[in-house]
Amino acid sequence: MTTEFMVDPGSKADLYDFQLAKECADKLHAHYPGHLWAVNVNSELTGGVVNIFNFAISSRYGYVLHLTTVEADPTRKCVIKAGGEILERAHMARGKSKGDTATVIDDIPDKHQPTKSGIIQ
Repeated sequence: MTTEFMVDPGSKADLYDFQLAKECADKLHAHYPGHLWAVNVNSELTGGVVNIFNFAISSRYGYVLHLTTVEADPTRKCVIKAGGEILERAHMARGKSKGDTATVIDDIPDKHQPTKSGIIQ
C-alpha cells in the first residue's frame, strides 16, 4: 500500500514536512494505539514547528514542539512524551485507547471543555 499526499496548488509544503509528520504519527500510533493522533509539520514558520493533536480529545488544543527539538531527538521520545502529556491533561491513561472520551481537560478555558456528550466546542 502506498501513501499519497495532496497539496493545495501554490502550497510550499515540502516532502520533508510530510515524511516527518508521518514518522511522528507512526511513533504515536505505535506507543499509544487506538487513539486519533494527528501531526502537522510546518517548516516554513520561523524555526519550524511540529503540532500534535489527539482528535478524540480536541482539534483546537494540542502540543507544539520546535522542529529543532524533534530533529535533535532521533528516537522521537519528545513526540511520545508530548502524546502522553495530551492524554494526561484529558485524564486518560497512557497506553492503548480504551474507547473512553475526555470529560475535562486541564489548563484550557471552561468554554472549550468537552460537553456531556464528549464533544469539544
